[in-house]
Parts: sequence; C-alpha cells; structure tokens
Amino acid sequence: MPSVLGPASLFSTFATLAIILGLLMGTAYVARRLRGGWGSRTAGAAAINVIATRPIGPQASLMIIEAEGQRFLISAGRAGVTAIGALGAGDARGAQPFGAMLDAAENTAPADGAAP
Repeated sequence: MPSVLGPASLFSTFATLAIILGLLMGTAYVARRLRGGWGSRTAGAAAINVIATRPIGPQASLMIIEAEGQRFLISAGRAGVTAIGALGAGDARGAQPFGAMLDAAENTAPADGAAP
C-alpha cells in the first residue's frame, strides 16, 4: 500500500497549522488591545494592599489589608479567608503592644476576682 503522506501533503498540513495558529494569536492580540490588557484595572478600581502579615500556625496567618483608605484585619487559612474586623486609622501602626494592653487590663480587674 503506498504512503498517503508525501512531502507535498506534509507541507500543506504544516502550512495550514501555521495559518490557524497565526489567526489565533492575531485574534488574541486584538482582543487584548481592545480590552486594555490582561486583567487590567478599570479607572475607578481601588488598589488593595497587604500592610502586614503574621503567621499564627502552619497554614494560617493574620493580615492587615488596606482598601479604599480603610484597614481591615483578616485571617487566612486552610478553611478560607475570614474578615475579623475593621481597624481604625491608628490601630495598624503605633498601637500599644499586646503586653501593655494586658497589663492595663489586669490592673483594672476587680480585686475579688469576679468577672466584670
């Protein structure tokens, strides 16, 4: 049985493949130019910045995130991302250390050991 794929047939196959790939790349290029790039932000979109990250376990961490001028404390772990709360303007930097806050809380606790 004679070979079906001769040199002319192989050239035709590769030329067709090159034309199809060129058309796909050209279409992707035009689409990207019309949309303004892959994943580009629109003019009104606000940036989200990670201010600080602290690990609290092997697969969990706390993060301070800033979005639209506000700061948020969130936790991220294996179960997902959870918003813990919003931080005030001075909460993220220059706040009291945890030890100082604990000492202040212990000094204001009732002397008889009853819960406030």
